Amino acid sequence: MKLDINIARIADFIGRHITNVPFLEGGVPPFASIEFSNNALCNRRCIFCPRVNSTLFPNKNEHLSYDLFQKTMKELAAVDYSGRISFSGFCEPLLTKDLEKYIALGKKTCHKMTIEISSNGDILTKDRMKSLFDAGLDNIRISLYEGPHQNEIFMKIKNELNLNDKQVIVRSRYLSAEQSYGLTISNRAGAVTLNNESIRIEPLKEPLKQPCYYPFYKMLVDYNGDVLICSNDWLKKLIVGNLHGQTVYEVWNGHKFNEARIRLMRHDRSFAPCDICDVNGIYNGGIHFQAWIQYYQKQRIE
Repeated sequence: MKLDINIARIADFIGRHITNVPFLEGGVPPFASIEFSNNALCNRRCIFCPRVNSTLFPNKNEHLSYDLFQKTMKELAAVDYSGRISFSGFCEPLLTKDLEKYIALGKKTCHKMTIEISSNGDILTKDRMKSLFDAGLDNIRISLYEGPHQNEIFMKIKNELNLNDKQVIVRSRYLSAEQSYGLTISNRAGAVTLNNESIRIEPLKEPLKQPCYYPFYKMLVDYNGDVLICSNDWLKKLIVGNLHGQTVYEVWNGHKFNEARIRLMRHDRSFAPCDICDVNGIYNGGIHFQAWIQYYQKQRIE
């Protein structure tokens, strides 16, 4: 299976983060990443993405509340958060027209924080790229779906704006099925079914008997404030809290999040959405996983 180059990049970032920040109150291991699904829109229907099903994933012109984002940033600033946030999730983030306002607030409130975007690049112009970086964006990952000619377009923009390869990362998603479309293919916790001559994707019939590290180092915040333990839970089967009524730290160390971690720590994926998910889940976050094991042992939970 082809591994996305982003996996190694994120592994390096989160590994360095946990070794350089204090743990939270009570010895709770910190998170290193928050992914915001900042709207309910996408302009594409890719065959390997759950949004290919327009019935399950209709486009809705709904966006993450600026007030809620401001509240979350204040909570992160209270502990001098220096991890990463990413605008990505289940949407095309650039369809939030005032995303620059969110980025500027995030960088002003948590100046040590790394701010990223994952985009299909379809509506990304030179002027928009400039405004995003002027607002405080640290990097953007652009998935190219049309063909190799797009690489030349974005490299020209990058060079004209004096941006480097760490700030602008392009990924070839126009490749064939035999080449896994240029990405690490998964069933997105059972949300994708695909069967052609080269790739077969479907929900698992039996859960994998192994841990998954996602809930040990990151969380996903949906546009309505719901928090999910994993960015692969496209069907949103396990909502562990909502930031409208809870702080980000109350959710992170809440009962539902901890219950999922403890089961995964025991190699038990027999609960939704993990029971039908084929994501490996152990490429990133190993240090966080071990930190949570030690925390639960101190709490006499094994």
